[in-house]
Amino acid sequence: MICFTKYHPRSNTYVIEKRAFFEEDLVLDGNVIVGQEVKLWRNLIVTGKLELGKGSLVQGNVKAESALVCAAAKIMGNIETVSELVLLDRASVNSAVCQGDIRARPGCTIGSVKAGGTLELVGKVTVKRVEPLTKVIIRAEN
Repeated sequence: MICFTKYHPRSNTYVIEKRAFFEEDLVLDGNVIVGQEVKLWRNLIVTGKLELGKGSLVQGNVKAESALVCAAAKIMGNIETVSELVLLDRASVNSAVCQGDIRARPGCTIGSVKAGGTLELVGKVTVKRVEPLTKVIIRAEN
């Protein structure tokens, strides 16, 4: 793990190099920036902000304070955030739970979603199930 990860102490941020591969659970105390096309076969737990790189794959579950899931990234399990969750174009998530707001861009696929705040869907987004009491806003793609 150490050879694929760099730490920036001033911002308490870990940076995972692109195309890295992790077979075990990854638990990091701080913010995490995941490079492009990183493969995580288990769970990813972050105490701060998470940026999941373009084309990355997480086969387990993800927990973070807030998360940005970049284009074409895929989470096979569930993602759970506290403050905010943003899914960029063509991101895919099995289940998303956020105590705050969730925003999804065109081409995203979400199996099940629950937002304590607002669920904002921009353009064509596929959502199989919206949990009760989730406020939904649908916007056209600009």
